[in-house]
Amino acid sequence: MRPHNLLRRIVWTANAIRHRDPLSPRLFLRLFGSLRRRPWDSSKTPRRVAILRSDEIGDTATTLALLAAMRLQWPKAVIHLVVKPGPATMFHAASTVDRVIEWTPITEGSAPKRQILTARQALRRFRLRGYDLAVLPRWDFDDTPVRYLAAASRARSVVGFAPVPDREPVWFGDQSQLLTDEIERGEVPLLTVDQLRRVAAHLGLAWPEHHEQAIGYELFDDADARRVTEMAPLPANPGLVIAVGIGARDAKRQWPVEDVAEAVSSLAEHGPTTVQILGGAVDAQRAARLSELLRERDIPFVELAGGLTLSESAAAIARSDLFLGNDSGLQHIASAIDLPVIVVTCHPASGSPWSDNAPERFGPWSARSVVLQPATPISDCTEECVAGEAHCIRQVRPAEVVAAITGLLQSAAS
Repeated sequence: MRPHNLLRRIVWTANAIRHRDPLSPRLFLRLFGSLRRRPWDSSKTPRRVAILRSDEIGDTATTLALLAAMRLQWPKAVIHLVVKPGPATMFHAASTVDRVIEWTPITEGSAPKRQILTARQALRRFRLRGYDLAVLPRWDFDDTPVRYLAAASRARSVVGFAPVPDREPVWFGDQSQLLTDEIERGEVPLLTVDQLRRVAAHLGLAWPEHHEQAIGYELFDDADARRVTEMAPLPANPGLVIAVGIGARDAKRQWPVEDVAEAVSSLAEHGPTTVQILGGAVDAQRAARLSELLRERDIPFVELAGGLTLSESAAAIARSDLFLGNDSGLQHIASAIDLPVIVVTCHPASGSPWSDNAPERFGPWSARSVVLQPATPISDCTEECVAGEAHCIRQVRPAEVVAAITGLLQSAAS
């Protein structure tokens, strides 16, 4: 019986036993994992490597740093990057990746059904070739079966951070069994890109501190840059070009566009200023409002929200002098391009550094960056902002942003 027919029959069986307990990680490995599993030997050079990410745009963009370290030390290795369909569009021009593989987490149905469908997806994506090494760079808890996907990739060594049992679905079981190498999570919150240094150290990779060109330029090619230029050319004398990222996943993380317009207006008093408005299709209404406010102030702008792919957005950011935005995927792209980055966050300075919004974990990582945040929470918020709209973030005033931008530009000029 052919493998795909066998898996189809197993899926039917799984559907028939929807309410049964999930397969144990040990049994899953026996059915779908490599028969030659072994801990990673950092003195070895792998031939085939898979990096698996279940993250969204921002954290996935930081993977460029780990990819650069791998390519530098393992120039002949075949490297596959496994990511969700959305972030996958960022990597079409990346020379550090041989193949981008899209995967969609299975989140519905019974536990055994999700396990079996994950194994089937692994068979479709990876065939039966297997890998020498599979790497799971995500430090935080994971509510997707990506560790099962890594095991079913038939990698001999599967390296990742220790699971967080109290935050991950119970049916996942003891996922530590799915890893051959478990990296300790540590006791201190670190930026996502700094967690990748720990992954590199475990793999025996040297971490390149300097690059001839910022790693973010791997996110777009000349065709992306040309499309942005044709779609939205900048004025002949644009002056200071500011890429403004107006979007964020949660409304509480979106600094009001009225404040953005006021900050930009103050900067424009000191010299020509052009704004590039960036965001997704969901940001169209806020982009239209910001466009209206800038038009009233006679400030040149190009409105690009919802009109660009992620790679084209990276190209637009690269033609800017600095990035101003919220805690979002675009600020990570700007950090990868190593622009001066100013991030306005809703997370109070007195809040928990372990929060999912804490800049200690998810802030910018450009060499020149400033995070502006409220000193303390307001109203019902305590360790973090819990509102469903722009709330604590409103305490950050336009004058603070202007001062931060001025300081970054002066330090760059000196």
